Amino acid sequence: MEPAANVDRRSSQLDEIAEALPQRTAALSRLFLTRSSVCVSRTEVGVLRNLSTGPRRITELAADERVTQPAITLLVNRLEERGWVKRIADPSDGRAVLVSLTAVGEGVFEQLRAEYRALLHEEMAMLDDSEVAALAAAVEILDKLIERLSQ
Repeated sequence: MEPAANVDRRSSQLDEIAEALPQRTAALSRLFLTRSSVCVSRTEVGVLRNLSTGPRRITELAADERVTQPAITLLVNRLEERGWVKRIADPSDGRAVLVSLTAVGEGVFEQLRAEYRALLHEEMAMLDDSEVAALAAAVEILDKLIERLSQ
């Protein structure tokens, strides 16, 4: 194959991958949420995941989830009504409020994680060893890509 043809083929593959990755991850999320025992939206899961690493300000949550501040405030209100999150005073700024997970919220998030792992584990167990190795390599590559894009 000519070098130009290789470049065109690679460029075409990169375009296909760039388009397919978000579609496939969204499809996995949708499939999981329809099978989960917890009634929760993707954005709510994102907020719970974000808060699992520690308290955050509303503005941070809005930025991380790519929604408006009023939208994230409504979402936090819903999560607070369920007993999954609480508002606490920001020790570094008395005027600000932080949102953090409650013990119940931590339990819900761990339940979601366990259900997701179980669902995927069950399906991936049917793959052959080379496919499992390919997925493991893909996760490592995605981690590197995410690291570079985050810089």
